[in-house]
Amino acid sequence: MKAVAIILAAGEARRMSHPKALIEHEGGRSFLQSLASTFGKAGCAVLGVIGKDGEAVREQHPTLNLVESPRWQEGPMASIQAGMAAALEEGADVVLLHPVDMPAVRASTLKSLLKVVGDSDEGLRPEFESAPGYPVVLSRAAAERLMSGGPMQLDAALQGVKLRRVPVKDPGVVVNINTPETYERLFGMQPKLAPPPKRRGKKPASSGMSMSSSGIEMSASPDE
Repeated sequence: MKAVAIILAAGEARRMSHPKALIEHEGGRSFLQSLASTFGKAGCAVLGVIGKDGEAVREQHPTLNLVESPRWQEGPMASIQAGMAAALEEGADVVLLHPVDMPAVRASTLKSLLKVVGDSDEGLRPEFESAPGYPVVLSRAAAERLMSGGPMQLDAALQGVKLRRVPVKDPGVVVNINTPETYERLFGMQPKLAPPPKRRGKKPASSGMSMSSSGIEMSASPDE
């Protein structure tokens, strides 16, 4: 079973001071690099979808497989469709959709989700304390159907897909770092760009990365 993770990083990030794909997460790695590492550890091929600031994202992540979303300004669904088209062309049996501003998901959680998704399932979605989270895991058939839909919001598009909710103990599936205030609560500083790859350090940006559902913004839809 070939699993391809689609990391959505094409949006404008109006509320953040920097493109989300380039913001430092831990160990000097960007949000995008951190997620690519996590999904890779879970056995997934990784595909990043870029749009706004795409050239800068490519320069910062020269080894990642990145695809342009030519209609990124139309919203997340346009980027999802661009990513799914590339993933299906690569022969994906399972597609995982994940926003770039949710970099705290654990590799062990992803492995568990991949173990429970079956051939008969259209897909599944993790939940933490009853809140729906990410990644959304779709079978190839469900991904093809979603890709053929119109330019609607993801939550509306998912109404036509039978998603099984899977409770997990990982708050990272719901923690969305999409505002400067949330970033500062987690890291104790304002958002900053990750250093260029050759200058990445070994220490985390902050020791204050304590995840809980209390006081942290949780999102059920991607906010690029």
